[in-house]
Amino acid sequence: MSFAVRLRMVCLLLLAGLACDGGPSGPSSGTLTLTVLGLPTGSTAAISITGPNGFSQQASATQTFTQLTPGNYTVSASNVMIGAAQYFPSPTSQIVALTSSSGQANASVFYSQATGNLAVTITGLGTGGTAAVSVTGPGYSQDVPATTTLAGLDPGSYTVTARDTVAGGGTPHTASPNSQTIAVVANATANASVSYAPPPADGNVNLRVAGLYLTQSTQTFAGSVPLVKDRNGYLRVFVVADRVNTALPVVKVRYFSGVVPVDSVTILPPPLATSTPTAVDESSLSYSWNVAVPGSRIQPGLAVSAEVNPTGAVVETDPSDNTYPALGPAALDVRTVPMVNLTFVPVLQKGIPLNRRLRGNVTDANKDQFLETTRKMHPIAGVNTIIHADYTTSTTDTLQRLNGNNAWTTILREIDLLRIAEQSSRYYYGVAKVSYTSGVAGVAYVSDPALGSRPAALGWDYLPSGSLVAAHELGHNWARNHAPCGGPTGIDPQYPEPDGSTGTYGLDVATQTLEPPTVSDIMGYCDPKWIGEYTYRGVMNYLLSPSPPIMNGVVQPTLLIWGYVRNGEPVLEPAFHLNTRPSLPQRAGSYTVSGYAADGSTVFNYSFSPTEVADGLQDQQNFVFAVPLSGAGAARLATIQVAGQGRTATVHAAATGGQPGLPADQVEVRRVQGHRVRLRWNSVAHPMVMVRDPETGEILSLARGGEAELPTSKGRLDLLISDGVRSRLVRTQVAR
Repeated sequence: MSFAVRLRMVCLLLLAGLACDGGPSGPSSGTLTLTVLGLPTGSTAAISITGPNGFSQQASATQTFTQLTPGNYTVSASNVMIGAAQYFPSPTSQIVALTSSSGQANASVFYSQATGNLAVTITGLGTGGTAAVSVTGPGYSQDVPATTTLAGLDPGSYTVTARDTVAGGGTPHTASPNSQTIAVVANATANASVSYAPPPADGNVNLRVAGLYLTQSTQTFAGSVPLVKDRNGYLRVFVVADRVNTALPVVKVRYFSGVVPVDSVTILPPPLATSTPTAVDESSLSYSWNVAVPGSRIQPGLAVSAEVNPTGAVVETDPSDNTYPALGPAALDVRTVPMVNLTFVPVLQKGIPLNRRLRGNVTDANKDQFLETTRKMHPIAGVNTIIHADYTTSTTDTLQRLNGNNAWTTILREIDLLRIAEQSSRYYYGVAKVSYTSGVAGVAYVSDPALGSRPAALGWDYLPSGSLVAAHELGHNWARNHAPCGGPTGIDPQYPEPDGSTGTYGLDVATQTLEPPTVSDIMGYCDPKWIGEYTYRGVMNYLLSPSPPIMNGVVQPTLLIWGYVRNGEPVLEPAFHLNTRPSLPQRAGSYTVSGYAADGSTVFNYSFSPTEVADGLQDQQNFVFAVPLSGAGAARLATIQVAGQGRTATVHAAATGGQPGLPADQVEVRRVQGHRVRLRWNSVAHPMVMVRDPETGEILSLARGGEAELPTSKGRLDLLISDGVRSRLVRTQVAR
């Protein structure tokens, strides 16, 4: 029985009180009962007990000590050797308190035999074969189909038995050695190796195609991962021989549209190959016959077949089995995935002094670099990108490596607001500059396929790492939670690999670089990264038409309501009345957002759950809604309130006046130093101003505090000035 199992058993015994003296309260003097578990019958423990008044006793088994003085007693246990086995105590030292002269104390020591490990290495079967290996030992029996380490074994002799088997590809392989005895000792890892060998060369060889698959990023040997129309791919054909050989045949691949032949290509042997493998092995491109396949060839209806040694250049014992599949070309699953439309938003942080305020460095010249990893890994045919006008944040908080001030989460909410206010059906990805090189690198919303998209994300502007960040955060926008590697929160409970690895071979088609199944999935926190079948399928299923709409409905008058819940406390920001498509709560929840008229009547009321933020590290959830509200409804509105979890946030229309020299409805807009504009206004009457480009409708800033400065070369600006619950549009010339 392993240490872990024994430890669980003794913990249950102790919790049940079986280690305690079950008798009456005992004599009037104090007692200490020591319970010793885990040692073989008749063996001797090594335990010492010391306490007040020079008390010192040795114990070799369960024992009760009487006539004890109240105080603290130290129970110390040492290792015990029984024959060749060593037993370790737990705990090695403990202090128990005897609280009164008539009290009773209890101490327990559990001994367990130290365990060892056995690493079994199996070679010769490639990656497509299953070994016929078993391991038996003291109370233990386990089949071992591939290289692995067996942990938590009781010390002793273990027998590793290997039988002949058929390798991936159908070639019989002989095991060696057939049997070996390995000594497993405590606190160490023993090793056993089994090698498989095909039949030796005898001058005769039979060649055949054991399988093939077309990959664009990740693929199973069975070729079950769907393909994306118009995206470049890479075909791997796995040729095997029935014995050791020096044959290097060519392979002819034929392409079909349905059953109609459309093209063919002859593949030469891999450049580094010296023979044909005797087993399917995906672990190197040198073990397969490979050819790049252009996206123009990868269309719905595509089917392929492969024939090894088509001209008979290699003399074979049986050339009748050279074509795969034998019954006709293999139909491939090719799907049409919509183009991804993405808007990059260069972010300027208001909290950085103007002389050091730098925009997130994303431009037309480098925007493709941010999407390089996304294009390589994710199942997309392409991305249509545009660059938004520079956006200056409303918050003076700047981005921190551990997001202690929630600036990452706050700016993400503003990026989402821009998307909704600008009536956009595109993904919005903010790019910001940070002052550190390790820590939070990006945040995003996790979309829910059943409820709709939440396509907003934010990442740092370092390259090339910014490319990995974008691929991870866009994965969240495409409804992917985290893979369990590196300690993230929000782990996908359905993720199939417990270590967060991809579990399948991947391929960087652009560089023809193979990615092993042991690398971390792009949705985990470990490095290096690639994408596994599970994530790839999940993203494809989300994107396949009809994908959840980003924004739908008719553009109409709405009230833009936004805020957050931080550590359970809701906060409302100033609202804006503007024309856009409605964006209502995706799900009912424990919070309500309500609007009330001056007479207390309800103008609107919605139940909602605030949106969680992936990768933000802190407890803040956001909300941004565009609630349909006519001009008449907006005129009635006097109060907006968010309530939930016993907390309430309320915004009233601000009072006019309060700042001499600054009229309530006037905003001063003046050009300063070239391409910068300064705004001044009455912040008592209008706590926030939305600054928009009048030509494009893009939001340049959400300004608060009565004064703001932002970069723009525009001669006119649209200003939506909010009194907290209502807003009005001011179109202004920029004065010089």
